[in-house]
Amino acid sequence: MSSHHEQIEKFAKKLEEWDYKIDRMEHRVKDLPDELRSIAQNKYQKLLDYRSGLKEKEEQLVASSEHAVHEIEKSVEEVWDTFGLLFKDVEMEVEVEGT
Repeated sequence: MSSHHEQIEKFAKKLEEWDYKIDRMEHRVKDLPDELRSIAQNKYQKLLDYRSGLKEKEEQLVASSEHAVHEIEKSVEEVWDTFGLLFKDVEMEVEVEGT
């Protein structure tokens, strides 16, 4: 079992990795043809919304006691999974239909 501090570092690193991917995705969405851009833009906005939710979870994690970390981690895993699936959906749309 890792420490509270290690969990916070792990979470922050994962958010940083996703931020990089989202930034790259933003540029790719902008380069899509108009008819595809609006669809991809809506999905991209959902990514940003999930990202905001994850940032809030990170803040809760930092402010929580070590005991509460386990409960927060459970709720975070579900959001990570949804976030990852949505990202893959947008990425696939950009790569397949945008090229």
